[in-house]
Amino acid sequence: MNEILLTLTIGAAAALYSSVGHGGASAYIALLTLAGKLRPEVAATILLMNIVVSSQAWFRFRQSGHFDARLATTLLLFSAPAAFVGGMIATSSRFFMVLVGLALLIAAARLILPDPRSRTIQRPIGASLWILSAIIGVGLGMLAGLTGVGGGIYLGPILILLGWQDAKGTAGISAAFIAVNSVTGLIGRFVRGSFIDWSLLPLLVAVLIGGFIGAWWGAKHATPITVRRLLGVDSLAFLSVDGLYEAVERRPRDPSSPAYTDHCFTGAYPTKLVDIEEAARSASIVQGSFLAAESR
Repeated sequence: MNEILLTLTIGAAAALYSSVGHGGASAYIALLTLAGKLRPEVAATILLMNIVVSSQAWFRFRQSGHFDARLATTLLLFSAPAAFVGGMIATSSRFFMVLVGLALLIAAARLILPDPRSRTIQRPIGASLWILSAIIGVGLGMLAGLTGVGGGIYLGPILILLGWQDAKGTAGISAAFIAVNSVTGLIGRFVRGSFIDWSLLPLLVAVLIGGFIGAWWGAKHATPITVRRLLGVDSLAFLSVDGLYEAVERRPRDPSSPAYTDHCFTGAYPTKLVDIEEAARSASIVQGSFLAAESR
């Protein structure tokens, strides 16, 4: 991928993610992978990019009154130490790539979750707050430290689906969650000898500018409905089988002519499964003969 195109794309991703309180690490990882630049050593730089973007979003959404300090603090009590521990754990290149792939797939798994629009806001209290915050915080904090993904892309849908926050409240908490986890994760990586890859400085400048624009617009001008829709976009909720055909072939999916790995999602294979069809036909003939014999 061309360096200028990569820089512009990452800047645009930062604007999109910061508008909903996210840091954008999952997008940076995907784009760096496409550019052939992803390796374990750049995880520290991705965390720094996360901090640059999410801290701006946190400031903007808090300034606009969309920040539940009590809930955010409870989540961070568990996630921040876990992010530090995750950042200290050294991973091989293979394990790192597998873990990052799983992290991105988990984001895509939001596709199967129900639409949260009908849910009312019901903030947790008492033991349920602490238990659920511990589970969510430790899990997402560890993931943040290990992969460089701040965890907000998962926290956002969780908060909305649990009915704990509305769209803008979710953005404010997610921004704080990502910023603090990224800081502790980065400290953990520094402790074990990681460093910032300054060859990616143009990307840091791009996310600084993109994050500023996106955070300002998201907190001040975007409606809650727009923020909710953007939460879906940056967590891959826009994906569909038809959309994948449009992206690859610039045409809608033809049900009579499936292609690629269509069968993984729809069960429709691009080639006829002759052996299975023959077995089904034979079973049908045998069943028909048996029923005919019984009716005599």
